[in-house]
Amino acid sequence: ASKVLEETTLVACTNHGDGSKFPVICGTPTSEPIEGMKGDRKGCYKLGDKEVVQIKSHGMTKKHSTVIDSEGKIRAYIVTPKKGLTKGESYVLKTVPSYDGQEPVDPKLLAKWFGMEKDLKLYGFAKIESKKTGMSTGTAKYSIVDGAEDKFKLLYEAEKLGSMNLHCIVRSAEGDAVATASMAGMTFYFTVNAAEGVDLAAVLLTGQCTFSPDGATAGALAGAGVT
Repeated sequence: ASKVLEETTLVACTNHGDGSKFPVICGTPTSEPIEGMKGDRKGCYKLGDKEVVQIKSHGMTKKHSTVIDSEGKIRAYIVTPKKGLTKGESYVLKTVPSYDGQEPVDPKLLAKWFGMEKDLKLYGFAKIESKKTGMSTGTAKYSIVDGAEDKFKLLYEAEKLGSMNLHCIVRSAEGDAVATASMAGMTFYFTVNAAEGVDLAAVLLTGQCTFSPDGATAGALAGAGVT
């Protein structure tokens, strides 16, 4: 698996343009390739000493995650209403509508099921569908809301290669490799490479979901039931 990642050539992603074509979860699309970004067991990803993004887990039984930008601001929330041993479905929610007339998710349900604040008004932004394809392999698909509540546009597909820990390739819907992630042994520390133009938070979340169907709400793999 490690050799496959080393031989994978990343291709610039054109899904988002400047972010107006298909918006990103957090910040702007990557302006240049990223090499050797490090992620820790708390879901914090750094490039050198600079914190780039954090996927932070909240709660134990009623849990959700937040995507936090480099300035410490919450940019999105992630919930996983459907999860099982082999399949999962997570949703990325934001505080602004994805299109005119979009209805917010019922805040009472978010509070009851996921432990969120009762007055928090959130809207569907994207979904991640994941499944295990073998004992040590899995896939995940990231699709963004595209103009209607039940209409989605596939942007990324991730594949976990056959290994006990995480070795993952994220591809665009066109099949080009746009990111890789690997975990050294069972340390829960990650190395991430990403091409220019990607939604960094989206590829991180999608990659995590190949390891566990509940990966998007896990605050990296440390909370995904593997510690």
